[in-house]
Amino acid sequence: MLSVALNERTMYEDFDLDKEILYFKIGAEGLVSLHAHHYSRRVQLSPKDLKALVKRKGYYPISSSCYINLSCIRSIISGMVYFASDQQSSKMLAVSKRTEQKLKQLLALS
Repeated sequence: MLSVALNERTMYEDFDLDKEILYFKIGAEGLVSLHAHHYSRRVQLSPKDLKALVKRKGYYPISSSCYINLSCIRSIISGMVYFASDQQSSKMLAVSKRTEQKLKQLLALS
């Protein structure tokens, strides 16, 4: 479970990175936006915690600042990654054709 600063509990809830977080984006000075199915949160992480998050198994970098949780992908269609089987209500993320092909390869292996 991830809590803000990975170790201490604050006003934000604990996050289960493997099950809840669909993707995260890294901003300036350790500010990270965590995106789940029904919410998004911004948390401030130390450089050490940010490095651990980026190296976490199961996440793939789709850009220099965005990492996607491979286990949460339900489909990839025409450059769009969907995180639920119902595409109408799913959060989605646009990816390049090259990234789309790489994600499809990675998902075929797992």
